[in-house]
Amino acid sequence: MSQGFLEPFNAKAMSFADVARTFVPSTKFALLAGPWNSVLVGPRGGGKTTLLKMLSAEGQAAWSGPQADEVKSTLGYTGVYVPSDIAWGTMLESLQRSGQNEQVGILFSEAAFVTHVLLAVANGIERHVRLNPVRRGNDIVDGELRPTQTELEVAIKSIAALWRLKPISLSPASLVEALRLRLLDIKSQAHLCASLGPEVVGETAVRSCDYLGLDMLEATSQGLQTFDALYCRSDHRWCLLLDEFEVAPMHLQQMVLASMRASGGQKLLLKVALAPCGPEVLYQRDVAAPSQLNDVRQVELWYADKAEASEFCKNVFLSRSQSYIGLSGETPNNVFGTSAYPVVDEGEEAEQLGLFAGATRAAAKQIKHHFVSLAEKDASFVRFLERKGIDLTRELGMQPSDLNGNTLRKVAPLVAFRSAYRGRSEGRKRGVKPFNATYAGWESLSAISEGNPRWLIGLITRILSHADPGQLPVPVPRQTEGVLWNCQRYSEMLQSLASEQFHSIKTSASVFQVLEKIGDYFHDRLVTADFVEDPPLSFIVDNDVDDDVENALRIATNHGAIVCFESAATVGGYRSLRGKRFRLTYLLAPIFKLPMRKSKPVSLSAILNPPPVERKSEAKVVESPPEQSGAWKQDGLF
Repeated sequence: MSQGFLEPFNAKAMSFADVARTFVPSTKFALLAGPWNSVLVGPRGGGKTTLLKMLSAEGQAAWSGPQADEVKSTLGYTGVYVPSDIAWGTMLESLQRSGQNEQVGILFSEAAFVTHVLLAVANGIERHVRLNPVRRGNDIVDGELRPTQTELEVAIKSIAALWRLKPISLSPASLVEALRLRLLDIKSQAHLCASLGPEVVGETAVRSCDYLGLDMLEATSQGLQTFDALYCRSDHRWCLLLDEFEVAPMHLQQMVLASMRASGGQKLLLKVALAPCGPEVLYQRDVAAPSQLNDVRQVELWYADKAEASEFCKNVFLSRSQSYIGLSGETPNNVFGTSAYPVVDEGEEAEQLGLFAGATRAAAKQIKHHFVSLAEKDASFVRFLERKGIDLTRELGMQPSDLNGNTLRKVAPLVAFRSAYRGRSEGRKRGVKPFNATYAGWESLSAISEGNPRWLIGLITRILSHADPGQLPVPVPRQTEGVLWNCQRYSEMLQSLASEQFHSIKTSASVFQVLEKIGDYFHDRLVTADFVEDPPLSFIVDNDVDDDVENALRIATNHGAIVCFESAATVGGYRSLRGKRFRLTYLLAPIFKLPMRKSKPVSLSAILNPPPVERKSEAKVVESPPEQSGAWKQDGLF
């Protein structure tokens, strides 16, 4: 099977040096990086792994970007990256299936997790000693009196005792090796318990493993206190960077989040990456959850408004453009041009005003054409024009000082979109290709990416890999082919999603079919229903929506398919989607033929269960998907 072109950009598979080489810091990074406990919440591909790797000691050492020195001088801790391991969960499941007591399974999976953490810490200790070797005699190195070999061995012996290890020698490397052997032993013992059953080896195995029950926070903190005392820096802090922690069993998530209540002012900080919608049972047990006000800062890797992501997207492009012939030093607007229609969020009047103020005569003529064309086939639009006193025989001025200028400017993109899809017969649609002009130009590409670095890189890579560097801006057809290719791959991924996540988010509803109903509803309201200035393009999950649909949307949220307008009030993400307002990701806009704007909301139950008269007016045209260039997939993107 050939490799998807974006798989190399998945930070999980990249070295720390490679991640640092192309790293672009964002406002989210600044919120995450400080000396405090953090929960990093974001959809798949949102950049969680990149941010955590860049906070590690290895990532910081490899980073030489413009802001690197400033961040390094203020970080105040040594970051230890801890990747996730699905064995934490599968070990527990296999023991439970074999009939073992649940607590036995919890002990073994917790021991595997603690050992992974200690192994990452031991690697950090070994790295520090390698970079700061012990002294010989009374030599002072770089102004510091470093420990002697004897003092190092005493500290290693003490740490080994704290961690219940028996290393073959008193060196950091032996700590690492002993922990690797322990991981093998844990998996071996768990497999034995699962294979032979509880009557044969259950209690005996538990008694023989003296490391079972070792407390992660206490064992790590005590070991690091011993090590830092060796280097006369007892006030130094460390930070565990726990990646993809949503795959950890529930008891581990509860244990770590509860630890945040106690770790803020101590030796050890915690930064944990989670999906936006974790298991609903996360706080249903008697566990004290941390507070966003007092214990932890929650950083969410999505943007309800595009303006916050625009500068980040620009910097991502500039960091990549140097690898393309002829593009070094070019701005994204030079390369992709300006979008033909504004990507307007609520409250962005100034941006929309500027777009129409700078419109060329040809563009102004095209806008007028859309108004006239729609009036010829849409009686409801004619009634709207009459109510507003808009005369299409006159020039359409769109400045605030012009008659109806604000109204015309607001509806112009909607008029163009509706005109492109509406048929001559009342309530019918045309079987046309997507309104491609909407999805080309830098502003559109930036919005479609949602500030998700992997999505943006995928769009840029696909477009530029087939573009002529001597022809700038890249032609609209070339851009739209690249956009539609990426959007189609994303749509296919959503169609193949499993109906269960984390053993508690279960649904009998198809995730993509729920999204499809929402997208089709918005398109129909925009094209076939009576014309209005502000058609709904966002939705609220109301109480009439059943649990199956809500769980389908929770899975969709974890994959970035819908974007929530409100921040999660609960540490660790959304406990419930009820009452929350969402929009479809702009990456699905070309699939469902939608403009990229938020607009007013409608209740989700009204979308899924429209009244009969509305259902009757719908007329759906099924079109062939855009042509797919190449047979290979880009699984690493999503």
